[in-house]
Amino acid sequence: MAPLDDVKRLLDGTVDPDALEANPELYDMAETIYGRDTLDHLGVEAPERPSDSIVQPNGDSKHEVEMPLPDLPLPPVPEVIEGKRSWVIFSVTTILFALLMVNVTVGFGSVVPLCDSPDSETLCEDKLTLASIADYESPDSWTETMSINVVDGVLIVLSTALMAYSLRKR
Repeated sequence: MAPLDDVKRLLDGTVDPDALEANPELYDMAETIYGRDTLDHLGVEAPERPSDSIVQPNGDSKHEVEMPLPDLPLPPVPEVIEGKRSWVIFSVTTILFALLMVNVTVGFGSVVPLCDSPDSETLCEDKLTLASIADYESPDSWTETMSINVVDGVLIVLSTALMAYSLRKR
């Protein structure tokens, strides 16, 4: 490291250019602080630096180190289980979808005789309203075919989604 007085003079700007040329460390500091262009403008030459010598290795330069391989057994390969489709869910939802579509298009009353007697006031030839399926003998339980109410729509969409979901492989 350059003496403290030389560093103070460098920072003050009063350092002698010959001192910079003689001291490589002081020159490096001046170059960092003021820049190479300023030093060239002042006429300061860069000091002679020793050439970086290349170190030649002694002997064989390959120095390959071989690491021993561990004697670990290979991990077991997991068995690939083929995906199975859920045919039970698909069958149940297909039957549910078919029943819903029959009720919407033709009506349960025309397929299954649900009225007690032919003299009944309830028209059984229409579509059964699924919201009031428990009270099927009431006239409010029947509507015209080809009309979809909220319960029918939700059940149709749900059964269609379950059918599609059951077709995927696990």
